[in-house]
Formats: sequence, C-alpha cells, structure tokens
Amino acid sequence: MKKLLYIALAFCFFACSKEEKLPTEPIVALGGYDFKTTATDQYIYDNFTYPYNIEIKYRWDPAEVNLTKSIAAVKEEKVLDMVKTISMGWIGPYKKIAGDNFLRTYNFSKFYLAGSWEYNTDGTIILGTAEGGVKIVLLGTNDIDTKNRENIQSYLYTIHHEFAHIIHQTRFFPQEWRSIPGNSGWYTSTWKNTSTPEAQAQGFVRNYAKSNMNEDFVETVAFLLVRGQEQYDLLKTNNPSAASVFNQKEAIVVNYYKEVLQLDFRKLQAEVQTALVGITNM
Repeated sequence: MKKLLYIALAFCFFACSKEEKLPTEPIVALGGYDFKTTATDQYIYDNFTYPYNIEIKYRWDPAEVNLTKSIAAVKEEKVLDMVKTISMGWIGPYKKIAGDNFLRTYNFSKFYLAGSWEYNTDGTIILGTAEGGVKIVLLGTNDIDTKNRENIQSYLYTIHHEFAHIIHQTRFFPQEWRSIPGNSGWYTSTWKNTSTPEAQAQGFVRNYAKSNMNEDFVETVAFLLVRGQEQYDLLKTNNPSAASVFNQKEAIVVNYYKEVLQLDFRKLQAEVQTALVGITNM
C-alpha cells in the first residue's frame, strides 16, 4: 500500500509541477466564438427582438430539442423564409388588428428552429412544441416552401394554435364550451385512434382536437384563422349532423375575441388570409 502511495505522490508531483501553455484558440460554444451578424440576424432583431423582446434561435443547440429523438439542424438558407413567415403570418395580423401592446402582453419569448420533424413510434409526427407558453420549437424548418400555400399553412397553424394557448391561459374562454352537445363525451386520451374525417363528423376540426377541451378550443381558433372561413364552412357542408356543433364553436370563438380580448376576429381572420397570399408571393 505504501509503495502505491509513493508512486501516486511522485506522479502528482511531476504532473502538477509541469508547466503547460494556456490555449490561445477560442473554445467554441463557451464564449470563445463570435458569430458574424447576418442579414437574417438583422431581420430577427428588427422584427422580433427590438420591438417585442422575442428571441429566435436557429444555430444548432441539442439542448433545445428532445434529446430522445433524432432531430437535424436547420439549413441556414431556410431560416429567413421561416422568420418572414412568422412575422408576416402571425405578428403582422395581430399588430394591425390588436396593436403592439397586445403582442407585448401576449407572446412567446423564444422560438427555436429545428431542421427536421419529430417522429413518434405510433406513426404520428410532432410539428412543434411549446413550453409553458414561453418557448416554442418549430420543427421541420428545412421543409418550408414559401411557394406552397398548404405547406405555409401547416407552420402558421402550429404558431396560431400555440398562441391561442397563451391567450386563453391568461384570459379564460367561456365555460359554455363544455355544454356544446357531444363535446365532453368525445374527448379522449386515445384521440389517435380516431381519424380526422371521423373526428370532423363529430364536430372537431381535427382528430387532435378530441384530446381535451383546451386543445379543441385552440384547434378551432387556428383552423378558422389559417385554413380560413371557406374551409371551415366546408366542414359543416360535409358533416351536416355536426354543423350545429361547428356553428356553436365558431360563435364562441368570435364572441370571446370581441368580449374578452376586444378584438374583431373577422378582421384578424381576413388579415391572416391576406398574409398567406403575401408569403406565397415573396
């Protein structure tokens, strides 16, 4: 034992007394690398950070995503398309109808853009996630195509869905939603077992809306804003037995924006639809 102790002490003496030069090269990701400000960074600062204190992060950071999933980094050439889509399709309409103070009161403090989608073992795909109404992770940024309206709608749908959560968690929507015929009886944690056409026949815009009352509410808001009135009315036409349910949900949403938020939902809806045209013509 003593022999081993002597060897250890000798090793420590020589190792600790050895003089080594400190590294002169900066250590990446530990404050030793300065990113050059790009046109994308300037756009983010001008349209998000300065006016609304919203951070948009797109440089790769695995700590920002689900570590149990294989998620790719975003391609830099896709970032500007995404941030312009967010600015034009979400901030723009609310700014015009509600004003800057509304956006400063209700908003996300951070966006993180990831390149690929998050795939689940049950075959479902996660389009985006939100954490406590503070941070939103937008997945699949590498697939954005500003010339494809359906593609752009999928991203804006996620953003408006999550933003509606932020709003209703602060200003609660009417509990009369519970009394809509059939609503409470259809909510289920196994919503994935119901197809979207089956869910629409029950009065839900998508099968995910069946997961609970809050998701049903924000799904209805997002559908009306992003898919538009024509598509919503088509749900009623194609599902006549659920038309009254769709009508009641629509009326509650419109009234909630008017009475609780003092906003004209129809004008907001029109602005989102106009923004979609603008995005696809960039």
